[in-house]
Amino acid sequence: MNDTDSTLLSYFDTAADGFCDRLRSVPDTCWENATPCTEWNVRQLANHMIQGSRIYTSLLRGGSSAEFMANLDHEALNGDLVTTYRGAVAECRAAFRAVGALDRIVDYPFGPVPGRQLLGLYVVDAVTHTWDLARAVRLDERLNAPTVHWILNNFQWIYHGVSESPITDSNRYYGSPTESPMSDTSEQDRLLHTMGRKL
Repeated sequence: MNDTDSTLLSYFDTAADGFCDRLRSVPDTCWENATPCTEWNVRQLANHMIQGSRIYTSLLRGGSSAEFMANLDHEALNGDLVTTYRGAVAECRAAFRAVGALDRIVDYPFGPVPGRQLLGLYVVDAVTHTWDLARAVRLDERLNAPTVHWILNNFQWIYHGVSESPITDSNRYYGSPTESPMSDTSEQDRLLHTMGRKL
């Protein structure tokens, strides 16, 4: 992985903003819609993304893996969801941009990783769940192509040493990869199949 820190941070912004764009377009009647993540409806998926941003912020500021797991399913939905999400992302963005944050080893629960790698994990999660949200509410499913390309090119680095991941045999947090229907599948479809999504 040879990207500059500025480039990495731009992927964070693109991924977080992509989810926000879909979130603010969710009709009031769709919050209970099922998502491709079978354990979550749309409202619960929004909660996951809000709480995930808060947990990553905590890790970057010295939080522990035990705190991460304890807060993973905490209810974070208070007030307007778009405003709450934006606030959580702003805090997370600031934490990643803090001096030394990308080099700091954080206590990620599935293996200690530097902040730079944690950012990659965030980007994959946000991009994948952007598609989940779009599919659940019938919004634009097109993901940011340069970000998808970057994820695919750095997939092994992003998940290096991480025990729960799409490149391990664990299916606790990630669905098993699904088969691509044809050899000329787009990069977006390749990523979604890798992340266990059925298109």
